[in-house]
Order: sequence, then C-alpha cells, then structure tokens
Amino acid sequence: MTSSDLRKNAREALNGKWGKAALLTLVYAVITFVISFVLNLIPFIGSIASFVISVPLSYGILVSFIKLKRNEEINYTDFLTIGFSSFGKIWAVFGNMVLKLIIPVVLVVVFIMLMTFSGIGAGVGIAFKSASATTGFAGLAIVGAIGYIASLIYLVVKSYYYCLSYYILYDNQDKTGKEIVEQSEKLMKGNRWKFFWLGLTFIGWSILAGFTFGIGMFWLMPYIMVTFVCFYESLAGTKENVEVEPIKEENE
Repeated sequence: MTSSDLRKNAREALNGKWGKAALLTLVYAVITFVISFVLNLIPFIGSIASFVISVPLSYGILVSFIKLKRNEEINYTDFLTIGFSSFGKIWAVFGNMVLKLIIPVVLVVVFIMLMTFSGIGAGVGIAFKSASATTGFAGLAIVGAIGYIASLIYLVVKSYYYCLSYYILYDNQDKTGKEIVEQSEKLMKGNRWKFFWLGLTFIGWSILAGFTFGIGMFWLMPYIMVTFVCFYESLAGTKENVEVEPIKEENE
C-alpha cells in the first residue's frame, strides 16, 4: 500500500463518521485542557501529575479511533475509562520504550550539560578577559551543540521503532510491556521512513487547518490517526495478527 492508499482507506473508514470523530476530538481536547490547566496550578507536583495522566489519556484517544475505524462501539468519553483501566500496562509499555531509548536520551542530556558548562565557562572567561579560556570553552560549546543535534536526531530516528507499541497493546492485552515494544521494533524495521513520510503528507492539510483558526484540526486529527491505524494494520493485521502485504514506497 502507498501512503495515498492508506489515506483513502482512512477516508472510507470515516465515511459517515466524520461528525462523531470531530466531536470526539473536541471532547478529548476540552477535557485534557481542563485537567492540565487545573493540575498545573499546583507547583511542580501538578506538572508531574499532568504528565502521568496525559499518557493514559493519549492511549485512550488512540484506542477510541481504532474502535471507530473498526466499527466498534465507542462513546465520547470512553477514552477516560480506556486509559485509566489499562494504567499499569500503559506505563509498563512506556517504561520499556524509555529503556530502549536510554542511550540516546543519556547522550542528549550529556551534551546539554556540556553546552551549559561551556556557556558558563565562556562567560567567566569574558568576565576575566581571558581569551584562551573563552576560546577553549567556546570550542567545547560548539562540540556540545553538534553532539546535541546528532544525539537528538539519533533519539528521534530510534524512537520510530516503537511508535506502534500502543496499537499493539490494544490488540495484545496478554503480552508484557517488553514483548509489545519488541513487536513494534520488529514491525517497524524497514518501515520507519514510510511512517515518517506518511506523517509528512499531512503538512498541507495542517497548514489549511491553521487558516481555520484550528477548527479544522477537529477533523484533521481523526483523519491522521485513522490513517496511522491503517498503516499499523497493513503491517500487523488486526487482532488475528494476519500477515498482509508490506507498504510500498509512494513512487512504486
């Protein structure tokens, strides 16, 4: 399947459901905004709590669109019960994704610290009019900046291996977090660029949605998410784990 085929499949799946999909997106946006706003009023702890809650809610809305695509029964606030009923398993998957990404994450942190240290050192060198110190720390800052960019790219590229983890979780509730993450990595081998390109194909629609003051996003978000569901199913099948033809490049 090409990316245009996947988008077509998504449109067909949403036929007759666009209104419900848009309203579901609106309800999700309003509830998550209110929860985030209230929790962020609490210094530090509120921000942590907001993040802890946001991950299950993100899973809940993803499952809602999977159900919508598959013509399964779904109500507008089901993403709340879906997310919190699988709270432990969701975070088990998230934890295993973090473990898989620990090396690039550590590299990003190290290079951020190097840039910070170098910036402070260069500032001290300027204050004391030490050209050698300033030059040396400036050199370290450049190394830190290059390392940061490289490690960030490494992190993003590697993270694409695990982008299907929560799709797999919905169809495989009996699997452990480790098994789910490893299954995502297996499915995404050779398919990361295709997933990345699929996302890029929505840039034009995103720009157009911006001209509607964001209102168009209530229809665009379901379109994007259901297309990603089609991508996942084209690789893994559905609950029966049916093997299907791999996605082909757009120009094939």
